[in-house]
Amino acid sequence: MRPRRTYKKSEASRQQVLDAAIRALAENGSAHTSVSDIAETAGMSKGAVHYHFESKDDLIAQVLVRCADVMRERVRAAWDAPGEPQEKVRRALREMRAARSQGSAELRVLADLMARGIHDPKLRQALSAMFEANRQEVHAHLEQSFRELGITPRVPVHVMPRLVIGILDGLALHDFFDPMSPEDEEFVQSALETIALSLIGG
Repeated sequence: MRPRRTYKKSEASRQQVLDAAIRALAENGSAHTSVSDIAETAGMSKGAVHYHFESKDDLIAQVLVRCADVMRERVRAAWDAPGEPQEKVRRALREMRAARSQGSAELRVLADLMARGIHDPKLRQALSAMFEANRQEVHAHLEQSFRELGITPRVPVHVMPRLVIGILDGLALHDFFDPMSPEDEEFVQSALETIALSLIGG
């Protein structure tokens, strides 16, 4: 048996649990992953995991936040990089698509939790908060870009994130079961940019 270790309630060990949970959930799904599985992946005792998270539901809720933050940070970096507003829109769209098409652990966990959230009210509430945060962040970036361009888009700015994110999430779902070729991916990306920029108007 491994000697018992004492864990401090620190951000480092908490993040260690979250990272392990993402790996375990991405591999086996939430229905087939126990707290013991996550503890083993983290190299901790089950008690150490419960030191940071009261229950599996609490841990899952924080995993959801962590996955959303990881993916959102990729897009935020694309918006924040130097460039003209239209260039930023194109770059952000490419990053949003890439974040959903590379089969990352975060994406697999989010897809699994979204499916489960249809019938789980508590999880559905957490997912609703995530979707709203994503939509508001894209809204803020688009609004700033349009302000810098000095234009009014053809559709209300607050509606555009729903259209863009909806298309991207739908494509991500299809990719799990019917992945496209690299050649088709280029056509799809070009079409996404055409659709998004056509909403800007002129």
